[in-house]
Amino acid sequence: MYFMIGLPTETMEDVQAILDLGSKVHKIGKSIAGNRVHIHLGISTFIPKAHTPFQCHPMDSPENIQTKLDLLKAGTRKLNIKMTYNLPEATLVESWLSRGDRRLGAVILQAWRNSAKFDAWSEYLNLKAWQDAFSAAGLDSEFYAHRARSLDEVLPWDHISTGVSKRFLLTELHLSQAGRTREDCRNNCYNCGILDNFESLRPTKEEVYWGCP
Repeated sequence: MYFMIGLPTETMEDVQAILDLGSKVHKIGKSIAGNRVHIHLGISTFIPKAHTPFQCHPMDSPENIQTKLDLLKAGTRKLNIKMTYNLPEATLVESWLSRGDRRLGAVILQAWRNSAKFDAWSEYLNLKAWQDAFSAAGLDSEFYAHRARSLDEVLPWDHISTGVSKRFLLTELHLSQAGRTREDCRNNCYNCGILDNFESLRPTKEEVYWGCP
């Protein structure tokens, strides 16, 4: 079973619901396989990414993430469920790199000089090397990970086109905040921009053709 924590609007009740579902699955498995049942709960931390509806959203704080992980670890121990998760420190590094600007190039180089290598593997993670690199560059790491960006802010990646318009991403953000979803766009095009921008790649055969306003 795979879940994410740290999502926008998430509450501790939402985190508890992960354990509740795990408990139900464990009971069903035990009723079928007895003591041979093994449930594996994989937990990742949500990291807002560029070119997505949540690109302006701050990442959940390390303190909040740790509190949620502590709840899950305590609950899975009681339920005899195996749990694996990403270290909060490792997700910090990913969050810096995911929404950094060109100034972060100096930080990356300095972190490497500070012996930061293979940080995606927890046994090699050297968070201090990154923190020292930010200090050497005169930059605040909080600016990149935990700052709420205004919706009209010019973002470092705005000049890079993925085909999907920023207007469409904002619409998706507002829909998510209202708890609304959309139907498959193959049946109803929402004019996100990607078909216009990549017209040469659009299928032309009638049976697979996607219309676009």
